[in-house]
Amino acid sequence: MNTKNKKHRIIFYLPVFGFGGASESIIKLAKFLCDRNFSISLISIGKNVHKKYLKKIGCEVHELNVSRALLSIFLLRSLIKKDLNEKYFQTTLISNIHYANIISLISCFGLKGIKIIFTERSSLHELTIKDNFLKFIKNRLIYYMAKNLYRHANLVIANSKYEKDFIKKKFKVKNIEYIYPPSILKIKPSYKRNRNHNNLKKIIYVGNLFKEKGAITIVKAVSKIKSDLNLILEIYGEGYEKQNIKNFVSEKKLSKKVFFRGFHKDKSKIFKNKDLFINASWYEGLPNALVQSINNNIFPICSKSPGGNSEVIKYGKLGLYFTAGDSNDLKKKILFFFKKKLKLNEKLRIDHLKNFTEEKSNEKYLMILKKIK
Repeated sequence: MNTKNKKHRIIFYLPVFGFGGASESIIKLAKFLCDRNFSISLISIGKNVHKKYLKKIGCEVHELNVSRALLSIFLLRSLIKKDLNEKYFQTTLISNIHYANIISLISCFGLKGIKIIFTERSSLHELTIKDNFLKFIKNRLIYYMAKNLYRHANLVIANSKYEKDFIKKKFKVKNIEYIYPPSILKIKPSYKRNRNHNNLKKIIYVGNLFKEKGAITIVKAVSKIKSDLNLILEIYGEGYEKQNIKNFVSEKKLSKKVFFRGFHKDKSKIFKNKDLFINASWYEGLPNALVQSINNNIFPICSKSPGGNSEVIKYGKLGLYFTAGDSNDLKKKILFFFKKKLKLNEKLRIDHLKNFTEEKSNEKYLMILKKIK
């Protein structure tokens, strides 16, 4: 007969464990909890690209061999039951992103001794986008299920105050908190930027190249001001929308203005000697790259979209807004930024960035995990 295990078991379930912000946040939290004697298991569907590192720091990694998340229900349940049989001091499942949260709750139906935390790392507004009929029908089903099931979790954690208020109001969820993601390790001091050759203006985009990320809006804005300013746009990221953006660049003869840099881990090199960062998403959870731009003293322009963008730029005190999807509005904001030579307020920048450090985010999670019963 198994004796009681004194460790607190944490099971993270994230279907797609790639290079996005959700994966980064979970990895940082997993490392933090491993160092504090928690037992950590991470479950994904298919390949976890961080498997080698996660095993090195003492985590268990499970890659479910199924084609889609819906088919993972019974395999996920089997892994959870196995952990419950180990009789840990406590077992907590932390699922990530709306559809995974629903699958997690179904997988745990009837199981005793498991605590369930839903985290919403994107914005549920994405479930209302109507760019594809079949996808819209699927998303509306997920939205309806989330609206009726989220209240059954022991706790819901959102990535921003905006999302917390949305879920609390629309889904009638009482047990809900918000924790900003661990976007930065430490706050960087201000530094003098090297002047670019021939007064060249450098604009940067960092993120996945998915349709909803809106990178094409940035390229369209650049195409409208290419003769007004000596500038280039550097795009850091990968995704299925990349070829469409490349086709537009070719069509508008922007090959000397727009450069695709791929995915880079070293954020300090990405942001070095850049003038302006742009986020153009239709919706957001809370974008790490936007926080990192401010931490690297790069002035940001971001879309005024559902999610945490407004909170990162302190409601316009640390950046500019533009209307999501409106390249003309973005063009005006880019020209305004360079004309006025806008800069970040140093004191405000440093004070605000304290909210987005790894230490603050991880400590908040630790406090919640100690309290949850």
